[in-house]
Amino acid sequence: MLLLPIVSILFFQGQGGDSVLAARIRQLLHVVITTDNEKQEAAAEAEAREIFSKRGLPVIAAVGDEAAYEFVVLACLHGPEEFQKQVLRKAREGAKRHEIPPDAVIYSAAHVSQEIVKAKARKHAPADPALRDEIERLFTVDQAVREKNGFDMEKMMRTDREHAPALEAIFEKHGVPAYRMVGPQAASDFITMLQHQPPEFRRRVLPKLKANVDAGQADPRSYAQMLDRLLTDAGQKQTYGENLTCDPQHPRLHTGPIEDGAQVNRRRAAIGLVRLELYAQLVVEMSPNFCGAPN
Repeated sequence: MLLLPIVSILFFQGQGGDSVLAARIRQLLHVVITTDNEKQEAAAEAEAREIFSKRGLPVIAAVGDEAAYEFVVLACLHGPEEFQKQVLRKAREGAKRHEIPPDAVIYSAAHVSQEIVKAKARKHAPADPALRDEIERLFTVDQAVREKNGFDMEKMMRTDREHAPALEAIFEKHGVPAYRMVGPQAASDFITMLQHQPPEFRRRVLPKLKANVDAGQADPRSYAQMLDRLLTDAGQKQTYGENLTCDPQHPRLHTGPIEDGAQVNRRRAAIGLVRLELYAQLVVEMSPNFCGAPN
């Protein structure tokens, strides 16, 4: 089982009495989020379901605020829809008793709802399978040049430039591909690639992406990422903190200024994003050395 290398520096404030369970929750969540090994991921999810079956939701008094939050995230990330709904019901009950962090409930409700929408979309063949395949072919290359091992900044930038005409052509012909057109995965992957394109291109895309989100045909998290990237480009404060960046004053990736930072985790939870602290730690750990210094 993959161990959690950031346990020693992450999330021990507010820990409850069961430090062993708290640490195990963090390990399991890390596996599910970061591993490419399907067996490890399935084993971690099965262990989370076993914990829930035997103990219910780990509460703040037992494992601390962070681990109580992380278990709800872990339990609702994947898995059977009925199990996710059961966890959500228990989380709501626990939050009323102040045993479960309120933002865990907000997050899980948004995430489960979005996963149900995606699951329904996956049951139908995409209207344009050829476009789906083209997007996935481009995305495979896009991600390959961003792998941590052997990362080459020049190669990444060259690939982004080479992909620009194809992405522009897709946008001009189809707009922002929606779930019904290419399926949830390709729709999300298209937006991920657009994040690597020039600001003027992304500005044209943002309203159409928002329209897809409002119609239940795109992931709200994709919209948050693109919005925050454009706000950063314009020198404005981010809304969700999705765009980690670096500058001469910061040797590592960081979130930069955020509008009403005290409420950012509530805004993130409302659209199915995990707490900013957890997100930032994972990105720093998994990302290549963008800032010219060890992450």
